[in-house]
Amino acid sequence: MSEITVLYRKDDENSSIIRLAATNENNEQLSGGRFVFLGTSYSNTKIKTMLAGGIGTPVHNRRGGNVRKMFDYMHALATEEDVAVALLHPFSYAYYRKFGYEKVSDHLIVRFPTRLIDFVPRRCKFVPYDESKYADVLKVYERFSKGRNLLLPRNDPKYYLNDKRTVYVCYDGGEPIAYVIYSSSQKMIVNHLGEGLLTVHELAYTSSDALREIFSFLRMFEGEFDDIEFSNIAMCPEVELLLRHYTHTSYTRVSDIMARVINTEKILSAKTYPEKEGEFTVRVDDILPKAAGVYKVCYGGGDSRVTRLDDNADSDITLSSGAFSRLVYGYDGVDEIAASYMDGVKINRNCEDFFIAFPKAPCGAFEHF
Repeated sequence: MSEITVLYRKDDENSSIIRLAATNENNEQLSGGRFVFLGTSYSNTKIKTMLAGGIGTPVHNRRGGNVRKMFDYMHALATEEDVAVALLHPFSYAYYRKFGYEKVSDHLIVRFPTRLIDFVPRRCKFVPYDESKYADVLKVYERFSKGRNLLLPRNDPKYYLNDKRTVYVCYDGGEPIAYVIYSSSQKMIVNHLGEGLLTVHELAYTSSDALREIFSFLRMFEGEFDDIEFSNIAMCPEVELLLRHYTHTSYTRVSDIMARVINTEKILSAKTYPEKEGEFTVRVDDILPKAAGVYKVCYGGGDSRVTRLDDNADSDITLSSGAFSRLVYGYDGVDEIAASYMDGVKINRNCEDFFIAFPKAPCGAFEHF
């Protein structure tokens, strides 16, 4: 039999870091993991989130239920500490579905020849980043995060200081409007450098004009680098909307982040709902006490009211933990008819207002956690 041991915990004003282990009677570690509590973006606000990472069990200790014990422990702790949702990068989607998780984001890599951004002028309003501009890039990132889900907070100026990556910031009338983080590589071909690739690791912008300035900046590299690759634009679909030459553009989509709601009332209350009035009642089937239950939501005019009903109350729609997490994050952007084909979804009566409330939304994180 194993028990859960907290190896380390550190709390500060922005986050909590917890290292956990499943140990046997001889205090030998059977499994381990790292968990972080912090705020991630959801709709137009931030919600308290548990990030799970570094989960591992040596092969000779597997099949003993140790990882499940760790997740049971952390889900209970997350419930006590008013965490709204838990996130992870899975090694196996089937494995983590057993713990109530479901996919809420893809990783989207886009690559195209530099010459094919001819739809914007060559122009550089950008200046190199230094620590004096940290508040400016934070301001851009915070504005960019509005309406996007899963983005992690920026609390450390060192994040933008990296010997292997370059950061440039764009200003308009003294106001920061965009930044871009990139790296580059070239190959020596006989007597010259060629086969150059410019990789954009992160970008943030405050308007369509700001995004166009990023493209104008990237076009300045035409002739130096053959191709441009965005390493992940799942959270910024506007980039795709700007592209023109699809035949020469390659797309690589990789399934990415999974989520499971810990506190249903918190995530329903955090949502920014449509101006048009609507209401729905949803039942969530879950083993976690603050995730399970029947909830009624009335919204409209920029306001909303979330009420937990009696567990025996009727609902418009019944969802498993995984289906609920997937739908409230807007991963699919499906309607009532399409949702009826999903596992863990039962349509009990007209629930159009539920699907109007949770349309497709940009979801993703630039970094791995």
